[in-house]
Amino acid sequence: MLIAAREADVGVVNTGRRGNPPDAPYFALEMEPGDSGGPVFAAAVCSEGETPEELDIRRYAMGLLHEFFRRREEVVRSTDYRVVLRNSLRHIHRHIVESHGESGLGLDFLLVLADAQRLYAARCGENALFVHSGEETAALFGGWEGEGGLLGDAAGERIELGEAPVHPGDVVVLCNPPVARVMGARDVGVILRRARDSRKAALFLSAIAERKGAQGTMVALVWEMPNYRGAAMLAEEAAQGEGAAASGVLPEQKGEAEEEKEAFGEEEHAEKAKRQWLSKWRRRKEE
Repeated sequence: MLIAAREADVGVVNTGRRGNPPDAPYFALEMEPGDSGGPVFAAAVCSEGETPEELDIRRYAMGLLHEFFRRREEVVRSTDYRVVLRNSLRHIHRHIVESHGESGLGLDFLLVLADAQRLYAARCGENALFVHSGEETAALFGGWEGEGGLLGDAAGERIELGEAPVHPGDVVVLCNPPVARVMGARDVGVILRRARDSRKAALFLSAIAERKGAQGTMVALVWEMPNYRGAAMLAEEAAQGEGAAASGVLPEQKGEAEEEKEAFGEEEHAEKAKRQWLSKWRRRKEE
């Protein structure tokens, strides 16, 4: 079952006037993985427009996806996250065509979903996605060739799908078109080797993109993959130690009724220990 999502701890580049989803041209959510896995991160960036029609379609797209990944259990039950991403973008495309088909509007969009082992992405337009692992940085997509194929284009959308393995400590960077046009994998790699903290990296990225001539509203998200496995192991050990220390009796010596009585308390303690460990892990990364 999907645990309620929360706003992600990310570094944000946003030179526009709108700072909060769904008005902002981005969102980022974090979710705690359940016992059977499930998504841990969902995010999106898109092109920024100023006309009433452009703002309307962007608000619709961001609002729809923001709530979908916050609440919909279908995401967890899905066996193919790439299908979830593609269908989400196609739904937005159909809405734009039906409501603004005569305006000729097109929306660049990058949508990302990750579990504890892999990152999945769907792109429509000139956005860029980078994964920094160890000392290497790679772009998940190539350059966007030509025009057209955006969400809402009358000729139909052109959606690219990609995926990559991710590990604790890997950094994911989503860039909208103005940033993607001037920043490459080498640039992002240099930034992340010098500033591993996501917020500091976002500041460096914004400054360098501007220096390289980025035009328009710049939007980028920088997120670091937490060590969920380490947190889960610590939580398990904490729960076991707490139960034994409180009673002075080894687990195998307890009766079934007593074990059942303590089960919910240990589970709650384990989740608390896990959240505390993740918080400390993030703070250590920022130092």
